[in-house]
Amino acid sequence: MKSKVFHQDSRKIGQFLPSDIKIQTTITSPPYFDMKDYGVDNQVGYGQEYSDYLNDLKLIFKQVYDATKDDGTLWIIIDTFKRNNAIVPLPFDLAYQLKNVGWLLQDIIIWKKDKTVPWTSKGFVQRKFEYVLFFSKTPVFKYNKDRVRVYDTRQLKKWWVKYPERYNPRGKALDEIWEFPIPVQGSWGNEYIRHFCPLPKDMVANMISISSDENDIVLDPFAGSGTVLSQSAYMNRQYIGFELNGEYIKQFKTYLSKTLKKGKEEYTKLLNNNNQTSFETIIWDLRVLKYGRILINELEKRICCKTLKIFVEKIEDNTSAPYNVKYTICGIKRDDIIMVYINDIISKPPLSKFEIRPLFRFSTAKPKTRNCFFYSKTNSYSYIKDGNVDDKKVKVISQIKVDLNEKDYE
Repeated sequence: MKSKVFHQDSRKIGQFLPSDIKIQTTITSPPYFDMKDYGVDNQVGYGQEYSDYLNDLKLIFKQVYDATKDDGTLWIIIDTFKRNNAIVPLPFDLAYQLKNVGWLLQDIIIWKKDKTVPWTSKGFVQRKFEYVLFFSKTPVFKYNKDRVRVYDTRQLKKWWVKYPERYNPRGKALDEIWEFPIPVQGSWGNEYIRHFCPLPKDMVANMISISSDENDIVLDPFAGSGTVLSQSAYMNRQYIGFELNGEYIKQFKTYLSKTLKKGKEEYTKLLNNNNQTSFETIIWDLRVLKYGRILINELEKRICCKTLKIFVEKIEDNTSAPYNVKYTICGIKRDDIIMVYINDIISKPPLSKFEIRPLFRFSTAKPKTRNCFFYSKTNSYSYIKDGNVDDKKVKVISQIKVDLNEKDYE
């Protein structure tokens, strides 16, 4: 099925989706209950009783459930509101209804949207966030979390330099608070679609990345300005939308025709961005060097010797944990007692947490130092300038070059 927008009521999804079409993920923001008029008759939300509104959403998402793959998911952006001097907990009322349909609530995310309509009232502060409810159809669902990890070192605490074992080499996982400002009028240029509640395209891109792969089908039963649909097209997904307002559909098609090429280019550029690979390399390099430094320091304590050094070599074709590394301990011969000490040291924290598989060699000769860098017993994230193998401060020798200043990341 080619990507398509139906000019139809989303309460009729089941009538228009072919039975052989299966949705991978649905991303949508239902109309605000009785708060915004979207300019069409018989719309969901505006002018309805609350119970009718909930029943309609339950009906819609039941049909979505039936049309979703077994490993499929559902994202709903939704908020509370105030009626009769009291908060109405719409996100939680809806989650209860969808539980009865079969959807499994997997996560509740806070979307911190920054700019918003400056409504305030007594006992009701200005609204700065909405809820994102994440459901799955079954306990086994597609979830590509590594695609959206934070690997920008400027966004990480400075401790990643000294404590690389605490950070996933693929980057920091997203937390439960997502900060994405609402697009302001005109922020998308002349192609921008005027709509009450446009979603941030980067937030939608995160959802698409997490819960689908290329060529999967993404659904938005309340397509509105078409953010979900256009972002799906940029990211080489098929899309299906339902929208009652024909004017929105026209605007979306015009917008997509003007931005598709640029959107696809940005997506391709993101896929080819090597920043995440670079971050992964530096985390592993930091771990590998620190592992050797801790090991040699602890071993010296066990055997009461202060002249040991360790030569560190990465083994080729490392792609994931456990990371294979060759450690040559210089200044001592191998014997059973030494190996007992070593095995005891590496089997306990902190080294047991490094996800490194070590291969040990021993040598009584000086290590080869051609094209090598030297690290001290206290610092393996910055090499010793003008160091040499005979320097008493030198404990780690390696062709791995790391030169970081933790103060640069404060």
